[in-house]
Amino acid sequence: MRFALRAANGFIIDGLMGYRGDSDFTDALILATLVQCNAAPVSADPVLQRRYATFESPAPDDLRRPISINAIASSLGLPFETVRRRVKRMIAAGVVEMVPDGVRLVGANLHAPHHRAALDKTYATVRAFHQRLKANGCLDLMPLPPPGEGGWSFEAPPVRIVWRVASDYLLRMMEHLLPTFPSLSRAFIVLAVTRLNTAQMPDAMRGGEGLTVEDFVPDFYRRPARASEVASLLGLPHETVRRHLVALVEDEHCARERDGFIVPAATLARPNVVAASSANFRHLTRMFAELSELGVLPLWDEDQMAASTAA
Repeated sequence: MRFALRAANGFIIDGLMGYRGDSDFTDALILATLVQCNAAPVSADPVLQRRYATFESPAPDDLRRPISINAIASSLGLPFETVRRRVKRMIAAGVVEMVPDGVRLVGANLHAPHHRAALDKTYATVRAFHQRLKANGCLDLMPLPPPGEGGWSFEAPPVRIVWRVASDYLLRMMEHLLPTFPSLSRAFIVLAVTRLNTAQMPDAMRGGEGLTVEDFVPDFYRRPARASEVASLLGLPHETVRRHLVALVEDEHCARERDGFIVPAATLARPNVVAASSANFRHLTRMFAELSELGVLPLWDEDQMAASTAA
C-alpha cells in the first residue's frame, strides 16, 4: 500500500494535468468535478459505458447531468464565489455552458482536437500507471473481477471509459486529502513536493512492513524540492508557493532541508496519512475493478503481450 500511495501521488498530479491545460489546478479540479457529474448517468451503467466508450462516441446532451456551482463548491470545499468566478471565466471561454439545472461541458468541445488530446493523454497516463502497479505486484492484491460479456470488441481505444473512471478515482482521493489542509493550494503543494522527493526513488525501495517512522523510507533518500520546481509543476506564482511552504513547515507537514523541502517520514507515518494510504488502495481497487469488468485491462494485457512477442 505504501508503494501504491507513492505511485498514486504522481498519478494524481499527472492525471489532473489533462484537465489543467493553460490554467491551474483549481480549475483542473473544477473541470474534473464537472466531468464526473456530467458523466454520472453513463458511469453508472455498464451498457452505456461501452456504448459511449470511444472518442467518436461521446454521450449525448440528455445523458450528461448538469451540476450546480454550489454543489461544485461544496464538493471541493472551495468558497462559492471562487467557483462562480472561475466557472464564469470557463463559460466565457466556451469550455462549459449554463443550462437550467446547472453547468456542463459544451457538447461541441467533446469532438474538438484539444479534447481528444486530453483524452489520449489521460488514457496513456492510466495505462502506464496500471503497468507500473502490475509490475510491482500491486494488482495481485486486488480482487479484480473478470471482464464482462464480450470483452472489448472495438478497434478504437476506450478513451472515454478511462477518462470517466479516472475522474472518479481522482476526486475520491481528493475527498480524503482536502480536509487535511486549510487550502487547496497547500494540498497540491504537498503532493508536488512528495512527487519531486520520490521521482528518482526506485520502485523497489519501500521501507519496512510496519507503521512506525523507522519503517518508512529514510528521509535522506528524498530529493529536496525547490520552491521554483513546485511552482513550475503546479503553474503557481513562485512567491505564493514559497509562502505556503513556510506555513507547511510551521505546521510540520513539510521539513526544510539545505537544498529545498521534503515531506518527511514523520509526516507520512501520521495516522491520517496511513488512513489515506488504506483508502487509496480501496479506491485503486475500485478503479481497476471497473476497468477490468469493462474489458479495458484485458485489452491492455493483450497489447502488452503482443508488444513483448514482437520484441
